[in-house]
Amino acid sequence: MLVVLIMVLAAVQLLRGVPTQRISYAATITVTVPGSDALPWPSSGEAAVSLGGNSIVRTAGLQRPVPIASLAKMMTALIVLRDHPLTAQDDGPNIAITPADVTTYQQDVAAEDSVLPVQAGEVLTERQALEGLLLPSADNVADVLADWDAGSVSDFLTKMNDTAKALGMTETTYTDPSGLAATTVSTALDQLRIETAAMANPVFATIVSLPSATFPVGGTLENYDFDVGHDGIIGVKTGSDSAAQGCWAFAANRQIGGSMRPVYGVVLGIPSTSLGLLEPALSAGLALANAIPGTIRDQVVLPAGTVVGHVVAPWRSPVALRTTKAVSGLVLAGQTITVHVTATAPSGKTVRSGIVVGSVSSMQVSGTSGSSVVTSTSGGGPSLWWRLTRL
Repeated sequence: MLVVLIMVLAAVQLLRGVPTQRISYAATITVTVPGSDALPWPSSGEAAVSLGGNSIVRTAGLQRPVPIASLAKMMTALIVLRDHPLTAQDDGPNIAITPADVTTYQQDVAAEDSVLPVQAGEVLTERQALEGLLLPSADNVADVLADWDAGSVSDFLTKMNDTAKALGMTETTYTDPSGLAATTVSTALDQLRIETAAMANPVFATIVSLPSATFPVGGTLENYDFDVGHDGIIGVKTGSDSAAQGCWAFAANRQIGGSMRPVYGVVLGIPSTSLGLLEPALSAGLALANAIPGTIRDQVVLPAGTVVGHVVAPWRSPVALRTTKAVSGLVLAGQTITVHVTATAPSGKTVRSGIVVGSVSSMQVSGTSGSSVVTSTSGGGPSLWWRLTRL
């Protein structure tokens, strides 16, 4: 009877279902980056900065819509280049200056606005018109380009506002192509978006990097963004008037993480001082550009081979899960980085070494694609002895 009982118990044990393997891991791992992310934000107005336009975006101020003056011309130029693309060697089609254009020019002169001198019958190439728009910041050329591109200023404004929506500029309204109107408003963050989009166009980026340009009637005119070519500044657009105060969308090359990288930024509503209306905005932007390298680190957040979990089964020791490569890249100093871990238990009762079971990644690390998670060793299935003796 004892032998029979033992045989029955053994059969029951062998016929019992075996538990499935499971993964034991923390869904997130946090790492604090040393250092400080403090920046010399302007004491008034609003600002936004980013690395290359799309990563490590930071803002200061209320980010509420305010007048932007001639920064509106970035959108005007982007639409013209989108509708009438240029290559590096192409000057584009000719644009004839009409008597109506001359009237607009004379009105802008009377109002003491920024202008490009023109005369009826003069011909500007598309590139020359864009240079006049972006370098001496000619308000009259903004109207010329709007009429040429869309047939009327009102139709061009529709394009401006539709493009703003498409770029996610939810706090922006364009009511004129030059930015003269105080009702043309935006935020520093929205202007950072249009700056990023515009600088991605190589013709736009080339034009705003010029210190000056020469025109048929206007002669040689200097870039109002007179910091271009100094201190690593490569553009892009200044703006100033009584409603907007001092504004500057800037791009600067800076040494970050062992490489030269572009820093993009925007300052809006910087009050004038004894230095003038625009100079304080230029100083505020330059201070931000200079400080950015000290707040960004190229760091290994999670080394290759880091154990991030285990495959657990009751019949053997846990099998460690390791990362295949480092999670590293540009991170903000002083920031707590969250690395997300995902993993799925392998099917069956055994584990082979090097099987990919998951991944790790972090949206806070710029320039990394994350890492796979693999089993570090092999693991066998349940033995006969374990199946007979388990409780």
